[in-house]
Amino acid sequence: MRNLESFFSPRSIAIVGASPHKEKMGNVILKNIRLAGWQGRIFCVNPSHKKIGDLDCFSKLSDIGKNIDLVLIAIPAPFVCEAIKNGAEAKPKISNFIVISAGFKETGPDGKKREEELAELAKKHKLNILGPNCLGFINPKTKLNASFTSGDFKPGKVAIVSQSGALGVALLDWTENLSLGFSKVISIGNKADLNETEITNFLARDKDTQALALYLEDIKNAPEFISSVSRIINKKPIFILKAGKNTVGQKAISSHTGSLAQDEAIISAIFGKMGVIEAKNISEFQDLILYASSDSVPRKKEVIIVTNAGGPGVLAADYVGKSKSIKLLDFPENFKKELKKHLPESASVENPIDVIGDAAPKRYADVLEHIAEKYSAHPILVILTPQSQTDPEKVAKILVNLKKKFPVLTTCFMGGVKIKKAMEYLHRNGVANFESPERALAVIEKLIQFNSARKKSAPSAEPKEIKLKYSANCILQSVVSQKREILYWDETKRIFKSYGLKLATSVSARDGKIVNFNNLKYPCALKTDDPKIIHRWDKKAVILNIRNERDLKTALRQIQKATGTKKMLVQPMAKPGLELIIGLKRDKSFGPVIICGLGGTFTEIWKDRVILIPPLTVSEITEELKKLQIFPILKGYRGDKGYNLKEIANIILALQNIAAENPDISGIDINPVMVYNNGSQYQILDAKAYLRSVKNN
Repeated sequence: MRNLESFFSPRSIAIVGASPHKEKMGNVILKNIRLAGWQGRIFCVNPSHKKIGDLDCFSKLSDIGKNIDLVLIAIPAPFVCEAIKNGAEAKPKISNFIVISAGFKETGPDGKKREEELAELAKKHKLNILGPNCLGFINPKTKLNASFTSGDFKPGKVAIVSQSGALGVALLDWTENLSLGFSKVISIGNKADLNETEITNFLARDKDTQALALYLEDIKNAPEFISSVSRIINKKPIFILKAGKNTVGQKAISSHTGSLAQDEAIISAIFGKMGVIEAKNISEFQDLILYASSDSVPRKKEVIIVTNAGGPGVLAADYVGKSKSIKLLDFPENFKKELKKHLPESASVENPIDVIGDAAPKRYADVLEHIAEKYSAHPILVILTPQSQTDPEKVAKILVNLKKKFPVLTTCFMGGVKIKKAMEYLHRNGVANFESPERALAVIEKLIQFNSARKKSAPSAEPKEIKLKYSANCILQSVVSQKREILYWDETKRIFKSYGLKLATSVSARDGKIVNFNNLKYPCALKTDDPKIIHRWDKKAVILNIRNERDLKTALRQIQKATGTKKMLVQPMAKPGLELIIGLKRDKSFGPVIICGLGGTFTEIWKDRVILIPPLTVSEITEELKKLQIFPILKGYRGDKGYNLKEIANIILALQNIAAENPDISGIDINPVMVYNNGSQYQILDAKAYLRSVKNN
């Protein structure tokens, strides 16, 4: 891990491109550093000036001759690498740089070449370079605004990391408007050198940071990032808003697995595996930052709601009722009886507690004080609408005073003009206010899910079940030599057998001929074994329920005429059961991912599937299967027996092992695998294995 302490808490800074002219970026950066109140030493670098204000100005970094902890560069892109090289070769050496300048890979081939040169300089001289094309960073604790955006920034608990400088500016303006503080704001730009992994590693050790909020458009080194996040997720929650999930131009093979396991679903599965809290949109991202700026991770999933308005209370209860992660706390009768003493007859002591519309501030205070005596550990949401007898500002002051008694106290003051001052007071004093009950509860729900996930991710006695047993190199080399991208049935069968998987009984037919009809069992199915035909139903390359030899010969002619194929398979018709799809895809960023769900002809229509991220255990697989819509059927429904979940898990583990042992296999489709709830063993009726060359992503 890199040591970035002097980078983000420097004692001396040089600005390459510093300028006395207000319209220049170097002038803006210099002004921001001085206005924020940072107390370190500043050096200006610009060959066109001898002094800038009261500061001496040097022609180049090497002329300074003093220790420089951090250099900010704001000059035209073609001159950036020369300036960094000069600093790296200076005496004493300079190691930390922020490249504010744009004009790199985002501008085309010439810019890309400059960025590659920048990365090479970092590697050669062991430098830390943030950017290029970035905003810079802000460290409120040290009063350092090393960026080109201005504002009055206050210290807080959340670190914001943004790949987009413009979004970073917007978030800063939003936090300032709500009087929110933050521990760091770091813009990473094009990530020529420092990327999200190095920044995450640094923030993991940063004592001022209690939660991380990352906006990412891509993940530069996915395995390293996953490793970094996995190390710290039990200590600090991480929120990620990931853009660019469905990049135009990315192509997947037209297999069932490829179409079901696209980037967006894979990324969500990866985040779920790590315990990351994924924001679906910018509003949710802001809500998570708002919450984490004031509240801790909730430990209990039973929520308490206090409201002065029936409608919003019902909406809140509706949200909780639909959730699988949170629920309303059920108060015992003796508690409700005591609570009733603080409320008028028409009020409700059920949860949500309705203090009714004429509630004065004292009624809120009495109810909340009574709740604090027994249930302060539970998340509490206080809803207020500005009715005629309501005093929002006084209620806000009561809530701020009570905040120390509740680890999780969020509010929803609903309205506009009438609640504006109260809302501002809440935010200034560390109480998160949300625009609607649903948004407040959605954040609490995500944090509850996070807390549950990190408990499950604790080290388990159950080993990860990757067992390398067999290499298919000899088979794969033969396929490659024939310039094929998909394995034949018998090749797939041999590989599967080595990993404990058995394919359905089949007889091969070549050139429309079957050697021995006497060995066939009817009814049977006929289908192609042609790697070029991926979806047989679409190409009329499969015929089911063939009853006799005459119909089989007719079917052979039909498929041959329709497809021109010469290699086919005959299989006995399987007993009816539940059809599943189980598949493997080797993602270009994250490696092997496995899907499991409802199979058969309509698998891509229903899209009832889960994505599993190796390494896996039987218990992890079983937990993921619970997310399927068909899980009630798998478990046993309306008197029917359940299916053997361990048998399904073993198929998934076999694919995991195949992927680990055979990196040239890029994908596998098993569709369908017929599973039974009557004690019969599963049957894999169709399976295809693809080589890496066939995958474009």
